[in-house]
Parts: sequence; C-alpha cells; structure tokens
Amino acid sequence: MLPYCLNIHRGETLADIYQAIANSACAVKERLSPETPYPLGLRFPASATDTFTEEEERLAFVDFLKQRGLYSSMINGFPYGTFHDSPVKTSVYLPDWSMQERLDYTAKLALLLVDILPENGKGSISTLPLGYQKPVLSEQKRHAAVRHLLVLACLLDELRQEHGKEIVLAIEPEPDCLLEDTHSTISWFENELLVEARRWLSATKKRSPEEAEALVRRHLGLCFDTCHFALAFEEPLDALTQFENAGISIARIQLSAALHTQVTPKSLEALRAFVEPVYLHQTRIRLPRGKIIYYPDLTPETLADAAQYEEAELRTHFHVPLFWEGNDLLRSTQETLTPDFFKAVEAKRYPMELETYTFDVLPPELKASSVVENLVKETLWANAKTIF
Repeated sequence: MLPYCLNIHRGETLADIYQAIANSACAVKERLSPETPYPLGLRFPASATDTFTEEEERLAFVDFLKQRGLYSSMINGFPYGTFHDSPVKTSVYLPDWSMQERLDYTAKLALLLVDILPENGKGSISTLPLGYQKPVLSEQKRHAAVRHLLVLACLLDELRQEHGKEIVLAIEPEPDCLLEDTHSTISWFENELLVEARRWLSATKKRSPEEAEALVRRHLGLCFDTCHFALAFEEPLDALTQFENAGISIARIQLSAALHTQVTPKSLEALRAFVEPVYLHQTRIRLPRGKIIYYPDLTPETLADAAQYEEAELRTHFHVPLFWEGNDLLRSTQETLTPDFFKAVEAKRYPMELETYTFDVLPPELKASSVVENLVKETLWANAKTIF
C-alpha cells in the first residue's frame, strides 16, 4: 500500500492529529490493509510540534501508531500553520527558509521522525522551495536560506551518526516559488547550495570540500510533486531524468494531478466551480508557439483575462483526485503519469505518497462520498499503476 498524506485532514492541534489517525486513517487501513501494517504520510503544524520536544511525548505517539498497525517514514513539513477552513493562499510559504522559525520547526520534525523510524530506517521531511517569489527574496535572504538549509543538513547528519537513521530534507519545487521547475532547481542546487556548502562547511577544516558536498547530497534532496511539474508543462519522466542526471536525490514522489483544458467559453465557465478562497491555484496558459502566460491564482479576473487565448491550453494548480480522468470540458494531468514514468520510479524504488489535499473544496461531482472512500479509490488507482 502507498501512504497518503495526512494534510488532507484538519490537523491544527495534536488532538486533531490523533483523531484524524484514529478515525480516518484507521478506517482506510481497515479497507485496504486490515491484516498488515499500513503506511502514513504524517503532517504536523508548528503548533503541534512543541508537544514533541519531550522524548516521552514522541515515544507515546510512536506507540499510538504501533498499536494500530501504522507506521511512517515521511512527514510533510511544508505547511507551517493552519491548512484548512481559513484562507491559506500565499501564507503557506511562511516562514520561508530565510527565517529562523522555519529551521527550528523542521529540526523538531527531524527529532520526531528519528523516533518514528525503525532501526537503520530511512525517511524524509518535505519542505517548501525556499520561499515565494512575490516579492522576490533579496540576495541576503537567499543566502540566509542556504545557510539555514546547511545547518539543517548538519543536524540530520549528526542524527544519522548518533541513531543510525538517515533523513533527507525533501525540497518541493512549486510554481511561482524560487525553485519552480527543473531548470531553476538544478541551477540553484549547483550554483548556490553546493558552492556555499563546499565553502562554508569546510571552513573549519573539520571536513574537506568534497566531504561537505557529500553531506549535502546525502541529506538535501527533492520532493517531486507530479502536479507541480505538469503545471510547468514538463513531462514528469523528463523532469525526473534531469534531476537524476544532475545527481540530486529524489527523496519522495508525491502523486498528484492538476486540472487542464483548452480555453473556450464553456471550459472557462466550468472552471468557475474551482474558484475558492482557501488554497492558491497558480494558473498557466501555453500559447501555440510555446509562450506561457502566468497567473498567480485562479480567480474570476484570471478567467476573464484568459478568454482572449481561445483554444490555448490552460493548466491550474488545483489538485484533483487521481482516479478522476475528466469530462468533456475539463481534464486531469494524470495522463502525464505514464507507464514509463512508473517504471522509472519502480526501478529506483523511490518512496511515493498520495497528496490530494483539496477534498474539502472540490465540486461535489469530483469526489467520492467521503474522505475515506476518496482515499481508498486513490490508493487502488495508484496500486494498479505500480507493483510496489
């Protein structure tokens, strides 16, 4: 069974998280894996991590999972605060990696994951792609972000040496962020992150530049969200291959799909059902000769302006269920998740996770009768594509 990410559930307090696992996650397990352990993709907001500063509380949570036949090797550390019910939009990118709060929060997640992982286990913590680009982070803040990531990488290496468990911080490229596609991500990794790692982490002479680079490559990798690359009009398999050729580790693949359509009056009218106030839905239109028009969100104003590009392809960052192929007007980018893509993933045994977190804001006709049913259908769809 593939894990799903708990960010689909309301979980702003530790009590919320326990309840979501006891009710929804256990119900999914009962449907899919009643006799065998079932994996989860965990999510803890900052408000819940303070409880886990005490080892006793961390071990109590681990015991809670074990008693229910659950386990995990991954935590979603992207959303820092509230992720349901109230507008999230661009606040999901705060604090960014230039801020001490982001480093402190992620370090707490690492301590928790060390306790959750089995002996000699491997895991990952996903995180935002440095920060949102509007306004563009200054050079000083970009430098601070790199320094904070290097500090976190050193902490993860200390935990590896002390506990024998290897954790990768999985940076998740996303449209309109500092790292939004293969080109921007590889360029940053090679020209900023590794350059500073070789310089700063070897300055004390305790490690060589080569050892510093190896440390970073071991503990800083990518969370590869398939929806995000589809939105950038990149084929997931091509993007995956480029990252592999650059020697950047893929710590996790999040299976997700976006909406796409050809611009017509009817399709734009159908998209109005997806205009909602909670999440950010970056939108792109690709013109016949390849030029891309960028919109920061799916809004009535976006749809009005998009009307001038009739018959061009529009894609929007609205996670739709993986099992939904589309209809006569709107389609899903699940079609980019080809058999060759899954074969490549299988060959490297990359950890995968289901991540359709928009269940609460989907039009009724797109979702199953309940969150549990939705998760069961998504898992069965994904399992049919893989032999994991």
